[in-house]
Amino acid sequence: MKKILLAIFIGTATLAATSSCTKEYYDTVPSITMVYERTADQWEGTDNQAYLTLSVPELTEYYVQQGVVNIAYSDDGERTYKSIGTQQGAAYTFEYRVGSVTIKAEDPILGSDIFVEVPERIFIKVTLTDADFVN
Repeated sequence: MKKILLAIFIGTATLAATSSCTKEYYDTVPSITMVYERTADQWEGTDNQAYLTLSVPELTEYYVQQGVVNIAYSDDGERTYKSIGTQQGAAYTFEYRVGSVTIKAEDPILGSDIFVEVPERIFIKVTLTDADFVN
């Protein structure tokens, strides 16, 4: 009788332990991506500072306040993409607001005798990702 009670106890404990584990499934975070192609003559600015403004109608108040905006660029015909940073002596940065993204290429020290050469042809990838905002 003790063996039967022990077996029932072990079986019940095992069942309780394994049924209390839960699997968690994560949904993929929704993102949208747009790719823009621009040429060197579409940049504006001075010798040591150039900028390019993109119209991005998908960039709503939601993404400015809560979502994630990521920018990458390719200057080799989309074989590779680079993050915004310093490339070939030019510091690339970006800023965004509802409806547009501005990319700047400038001499990091803004020397008056420095010329910033922008790519002849550039592809800019704008990715907008939903995010849960935490106060």
